[in-house]
Amino acid sequence: MRQAIACSPTGLWRHSSVQRRLQQCRYDPLCCSGIERAQGPASSRSRQSVMASAVVESSSMMRTEESASTSASSILSQGRSKWIIDENEELKSTIEHRAWTLGSMALMGGSMFQAVIQAQDLGSTGWLSLGMAVLSAYVLSDLGTGIYHWSVDNYGDGKTPFVGKQIAAFQGHHQRPWTITQRQFCNNVHQVFRPAAAPALLFLLFSSFSPLWWNAFSSSFLFLICMSQQFHAWSHMKKSDLPEAVLKLQDWNILISRRAHGAHHRAPFEGNYCIVSGWWNGPLDDSGFFRGLENAVLASTGVEPRCWHEPEYAIEEEVPSPRMSFPQ
Repeated sequence: MRQAIACSPTGLWRHSSVQRRLQQCRYDPLCCSGIERAQGPASSRSRQSVMASAVVESSSMMRTEESASTSASSILSQGRSKWIIDENEELKSTIEHRAWTLGSMALMGGSMFQAVIQAQDLGSTGWLSLGMAVLSAYVLSDLGTGIYHWSVDNYGDGKTPFVGKQIAAFQGHHQRPWTITQRQFCNNVHQVFRPAAAPALLFLLFSSFSPLWWNAFSSSFLFLICMSQQFHAWSHMKKSDLPEAVLKLQDWNILISRRAHGAHHRAPFEGNYCIVSGWWNGPLDDSGFFRGLENAVLASTGVEPRCWHEPEYAIEEEVPSPRMSFPQ
């Protein structure tokens, strides 16, 4: 019987469950070998019956495992974002990453430079207008990141047009939050700066015809939205890994801190979405703003947000991260 198992097309003898079952038959006095020792050769049919049962049981287990594997593959092919976590993903910045990041920054800087020229022409009134525009951009960018973060956390998947890759990245980040601390700067932020290049170019082309406040606001707002991904990364890093200037900004609540953002990373990830300063987290969560949006989406589309359900994956433990240089 053992030889038949070994030579079977499915190779069941090599399957660990068969080996464990036959080992049990060998040493268990209540199993077939024990019966054979007690009753002699007449019990061989019992032994064959038990071994055959082990083969059937193991075949069923293998079919179950194959089914689970097929199911996982099916999920991947369907773009279920929480499964899209590439173990071999590149964490270093490439030439392409740097090109998109620095190129988009240059476009935004061009609009801000135009605002500075306009402020010089207007004198003190112009500088006041520029400062107020930048401050408004800073405050509203935190609100903007919160709404966007909420949307990609709760809706869509890896195949959603335009933002599918970001949705997948956010879901993978929930499962393995520490990986963001291991990315080099341009590797981390290029996925946000890349789609921002088009509006940044548009704003720059029209900057000569746009008012000062708009040039200052649009360039600052877009820049802070893109940089929020790096502020996000810093909020996951240990204090010993952060530059002193970043630590001060976090301590003064100008940038989102580790403690403030840590409240978001509690399943089912239903609040604390803002990642520039975090100033808007309290008002938005306490007022039920996002629950209202979720009910509105449900009423109009019939789709429930992910945060209404516990995640179907385990959150991996955080590991120490190397110090990130800036920029790379």
